[in-house]
Amino acid sequence: MNNILTQAAQLYGIRVVKEITRGNSGSRVFEVQSDEQSYIMKIIEGTRENQKHLDFETRWTEYLTDRMRGIAKPMRSKHYRLYEIVETDKRSVLLHLQEKAPGNTIDGPHSTHFNATLFSRLGVLMGQMHRLTIDYPENIIRHEFEWNGPNTWRSSIAILDEEVRRSEEQLLDRLNELPKEKDNYGIVHFDIHTDNFLVERDQITLIDFDACQFNWYAADIASALFFMAQAAANPFDRLHETQRSEFAEMYLTAFLKGYLQTNGLMKDWFDQIDLFMRYQMIDEYVSAEYFWTEEEYPERQWYLTWFKDRICTDQPYVSINYENVWNNRIN
Repeated sequence: MNNILTQAAQLYGIRVVKEITRGNSGSRVFEVQSDEQSYIMKIIEGTRENQKHLDFETRWTEYLTDRMRGIAKPMRSKHYRLYEIVETDKRSVLLHLQEKAPGNTIDGPHSTHFNATLFSRLGVLMGQMHRLTIDYPENIIRHEFEWNGPNTWRSSIAILDEEVRRSEEQLLDRLNELPKEKDNYGIVHFDIHTDNFLVERDQITLIDFDACQFNWYAADIASALFFMAQAAANPFDRLHETQRSEFAEMYLTAFLKGYLQTNGLMKDWFDQIDLFMRYQMIDEYVSAEYFWTEEEYPERQWYLTWFKDRICTDQPYVSINYENVWNNRIN
């Protein structure tokens, strides 16, 4: 690692301040400085797939940051590259530098920032991203980067439970019937949760675009809704369904009002959010099934059963009166 960091210092003119350990990222992450300015350096395994996705990711995020605030800007090296490939004796790695966003992550519902004002600002930010992406010249579908493409984390994982697998097949049939057009389908972040944005006063800065992909814009809205409901109304919290619904409707109402300030949304696509949420439940089920252990999560089996019951009996992750939310978007 010392050799890699030495080469990084030469390529970017930076010095390492500290390593940052957080989340389940497969990358090594460091805070670095150059001329007293702080940046974040990611060191990523240099596989062909990782390189292609990093190129896809950084070209898009640079396009966005040239036109809007609220996204951590990728920084170019001394050779004016958006990332660098470094060779070592045993492997190659990718170096990716981005500005260090101001502020801090928030602790979900335990934070005073976790309120309708924040949710509305998230809507403003996502709406602006979607609107700009529609006109992004490279917003041309490439299956390798699609939500169901060959390089997604789900692509090599089989669902073991037959009932859940059948339910997924039914949802996939419905999803595959949806149109993919310029104004409804494009590159999205698809991983907006409380670990992936920082808050400083009234400014939100989105980070960690590792999961960016081609998907429906309404699916990006649904994904953020799912993660925010996970933060405030997680099944483990054993909240009454009414409480879970009240939070989800409050969040979505505030988010939608913000989103519509910067981008349009047709009612037909708003009505698909529930479908995308149901598919997100399967992602969560598979993630818990494959990556959780009983030692780390003693209630793992209870959690899997909770999701399986919802998935296989055609229940939503959280009950939302979407018609009321839509009608309240202009109030």
